[in-house]
Amino acid sequence: MLKKKLSIILAVLIAAGAVSACAGSNGQDKNEINDNTSVSSDTETAEDNDNRETAENETDGSSRNAENSSASQDNSTAPDSSVSGASQSDPVSSALSDSSQQTGQGSTPAASGQSSRQTSSVNPGQSSRAASQSGTADSGSSAMQSSSQASQSKSNPGSSGTKSENSRTQTQKNTSQTANTNNSKNTNEASSRSGGNNQSSTTNNSSKTNNSSSKANNNSSPGSTTTNSNKNSQSSDNSKSTSETGSQSSSKAVNVSVGDNNLYNSIFNLANKIQVQLTVSQDEMNKLQADYNKYRRLNSKSPIYRKASLTITVNGQKYSMDEVGIRLKGNMSLSPVYDKNGNLNLSHYKLSFNETFDDKDHYGSEAKVWASKEERKARKNRRFATLKKMDLKWNSCYDDTFVREIYAAKMFRDNGVIVQNIGLANTIFNGNNYGVMKIYEPVDEIMLSRFLPQSALGGDLYKCGWTMKPCNYVQSQLTYGVDDKDKNDKFNYNLKTNEKTSDHSSLKKLLSVLASVPDKNSYSSVIDTGYFANFLAASYFAGDPDDMRNNYNNHYVYFRKDNGKAIFIPYDNDRTLGLTYGYNPDGTGMTKPSPYSDMASGARQRQANPLINYGILGSRAYIKSEYTAALKRIAGSGILNEAGFNAYYRLAASNYQSVVTPSVSFANQAQAFKFSLDGKYSASDRRNMSFADFSERILKTYNANVS
Repeated sequence: MLKKKLSIILAVLIAAGAVSACAGSNGQDKNEINDNTSVSSDTETAEDNDNRETAENETDGSSRNAENSSASQDNSTAPDSSVSGASQSDPVSSALSDSSQQTGQGSTPAASGQSSRQTSSVNPGQSSRAASQSGTADSGSSAMQSSSQASQSKSNPGSSGTKSENSRTQTQKNTSQTANTNNSKNTNEASSRSGGNNQSSTTNNSSKTNNSSSKANNNSSPGSTTTNSNKNSQSSDNSKSTSETGSQSSSKAVNVSVGDNNLYNSIFNLANKIQVQLTVSQDEMNKLQADYNKYRRLNSKSPIYRKASLTITVNGQKYSMDEVGIRLKGNMSLSPVYDKNGNLNLSHYKLSFNETFDDKDHYGSEAKVWASKEERKARKNRRFATLKKMDLKWNSCYDDTFVREIYAAKMFRDNGVIVQNIGLANTIFNGNNYGVMKIYEPVDEIMLSRFLPQSALGGDLYKCGWTMKPCNYVQSQLTYGVDDKDKNDKFNYNLKTNEKTSDHSSLKKLLSVLASVPDKNSYSSVIDTGYFANFLAASYFAGDPDDMRNNYNNHYVYFRKDNGKAIFIPYDNDRTLGLTYGYNPDGTGMTKPSPYSDMASGARQRQANPLINYGILGSRAYIKSEYTAALKRIAGSGILNEAGFNAYYRLAASNYQSVVTPSVSFANQAQAFKFSLDGKYSASDRRNMSFADFSERILKTYNANVS
């Protein structure tokens, strides 16, 4: 009798475990409605061709757990107002913490459960949504553990990450039988090949998880992030993982979002092998070129998207989307599709997943006519891996490591600074291998919602870059507004949120305070000073001559909704950590200037930015002590040691070395692409120094100036 009762209890427990595994595989907020055909409740009409939604529409309900996220903080340099995050293990931590680790070896010691260095309230490599939980997951790769290529995941320097509470407790709703069958098959195939001492993981787009098919590598990887499933992300039910041929089963799928936060994490996980495949008809390519020519004559840049088909492959699993918008991207780096002789160029591209193609001013008689308002709204709400857009940029600075900008982003993130995720991808364009390009998430309200609490969302976000005038926060030299490329209206502070409603009052207040020779209290009333100290310290060690401090360029400023204070976001750090090709203004790759230099090295002039002058220079220097503490923390963290950087490099090289050489000859390609850690220090701008040389030189300068 006792044995019978025990058998019944055991059966109940096993069944409960199976239900729990199924619930955890969805990756969607349990309160979210999973209706692929549902549309938002905004009031946009079919006649409204504005492609921008408000931050409230994007983030409503997506960040309710953010304010409860736990994060360790260094009180001396922590932001003075909450920027939420949760501690996440970083795979490079083991390499950084082992000072005796030799560089160039095939692997670094795994350290399961070892936390990365975390000293401020933005979490390294992770969104604020992923609050510390008791469970663990393979950071950034769990979505791919159901693919038929999961067994190919690299065994890399790793430690287990954190897993969202929501992701573990969600329930499945209305997943198609086809998706269930395909993904269960993929999971079974993957598990049959992976083996090893692995832990159970969830399965993307599957309502059932077989115990024998839930094995996966539990090592995190360099460059990975962990984000909580939220209202920004589309549910797994909305995810359309295509077959190996990349075909889609229904014409309605063109308005359906693809992927969720699991896919987002996987795309930006350097351990995963990513391929971006774009197909653009010759007619659309010709239109891209014509758009470039037209707007160049206007001294502007084309805002017009043309149509492409996209397939992103992650470790063999394909995710496809049709009618994706594509346009040329860049400022000084903007290149046309073809040169004047008709030869193909390498170009930067911006992709849009919610483009409606119905602006008659842009598309004329070819403007898309939507069958209903509901279908148009569905397109406006369409996302790929939770993103509205994605940037694709070629290696124009000829970084032979391909990972310096990615590694610099890690340094910012590790030290409490909000920064976009960056990844690598082998790019196939119209069947031709374009080599290895970088993929970027956009800096927008979706990205902000990964880091900030709900109360801080909805503020004004400006993209700050040289547009006729420098972005130096000098009131008389500053222009702000919303760019209109058709009218050639452009501003060096280009508003990216609240375009129709903002009165720019937060920016005006900041400028007014800075123009008044502020005291410390006034300065601190408009700037998140702890955050800014972290931003400046990480920027110093990144060594980018084209950033906010050195050339009044390449950053975003965001004004929090809850307190109006400014926080700053680095952007376009493609000339960092010793990349001097094409631009080496100080002749040392930014390794000679002191952390307390009063020069703007890129602009070759005395520092004019009052944020910096009042912050860390001169007799006032209101945040100098916090800045110095942040410098010491970064210098002592080991981030500039070769071991950690080389771990990133090895992953990139192992995934992409075989495809690094394009199959096409490009008119604007000046050097061969290759993977190498080599470099040479030079005062010229025709080559790059090695990371090892850069780190040795900048640390020498730091040690000579910081006691």
